[in-house]
Amino acid sequence: MSLFGAMTSGVFGLIVQCSAMGAIADNITNVNTVGYKNTKTDFQSLVSKQTSARAYSTGGVQARPLQLNDVQGLLQATTSQTDIGVSGAGYFVVNESSRPSINSEFLFTRAGSFPQDNEGFLRNAAGFYLQGWPTDPRGNVILP
Repeated sequence: MSLFGAMTSGVFGLIVQCSAMGAIADNITNVNTVGYKNTKTDFQSLVSKQTSARAYSTGGVQARPLQLNDVQGLLQATTSQTDIGVSGAGYFVVNESSRPSINSEFLFTRAGSFPQDNEGFLRNAAGFYLQGWPTDPRGNVILP
């Protein structure tokens, strides 16, 4: 192994550690944000082709960030009667329109703060309307 190869291996290691530290810093910074998702960094070894029987060819390491958007966070109590939470699997369906059409884009969120607007619709801080179906007191869906 040459001196350059040894230095390159060390630099790769430091770069990967910086990526892992960046993920940890992001996790700490955003821990109290609504709908926060965790990031985990895994390390992957890189093996290079040996081009010579006499000289060692250095490998390396690579950081592989993994976005964990399927981990259940803690449910928090609020004073709003329209705040809701999902415990377990699932998402809230939202839309830009209070009365979407077939061509409207439906989006998903796990953030459940939906205050009522002046028309009585449940709307989140981003301006999206909560989608759903009206039900009777027994929970049966009322079709329009």
